[in-house]
Amino acid sequence: MSIEFQVGPRKAHRDAYYALRERCFRRELGLPEFDGSEEDQDREGEILVALRNGQCIGGARISNRLLMPSQVEMLELDAESCCMWERFVIDPRVRTVQLVRSFCARLIDASLDLGNEHAMVLSSLRNARFYRRCHSALGVGFKIHRPVPHCAQGSFAGLEHYLSVAYLGERQPLRLAV
Repeated sequence: MSIEFQVGPRKAHRDAYYALRERCFRRELGLPEFDGSEEDQDREGEILVALRNGQCIGGARISNRLLMPSQVEMLELDAESCCMWERFVIDPRVRTVQLVRSFCARLIDASLDLGNEHAMVLSSLRNARFYRRCHSALGVGFKIHRPVPHCAQGSFAGLEHYLSVAYLGERQPLRLAV
């Protein structure tokens, strides 16, 4: 399965990503009213999509709009070199650990290319633990900091929210076990 990753994809691929995130968030997160269509943060940030045979099979938003400035300060992060990873989705029909890991690697590269040293993530504890394993395998520090239930807004109110940070600028070279 040959996967292509694009930052700032053309409109058709962005629209396919929006439809995919709506379908997945409605089904997998149990949010029947979730509207996956384009948001202000999509236009202001960057979208990374994964394409297989020209079809969108995943995506995420890299946003420089930090929703939690107090958390940035408490964690002693530089707001100028910090982004949020949001609306992460991989089509469940093709989702594998390797695909998610490859997507995370490209998300890290794209964020670094945009000048970010840290990426903040809001997710369930289960997902945060999975992301931590992926980042560890990629040589990137990833720390689950704390539950932040007050950050759950709109459709996401009532869902579990943990704040995690990927320490992109501290990437370690990968070593092969012998």
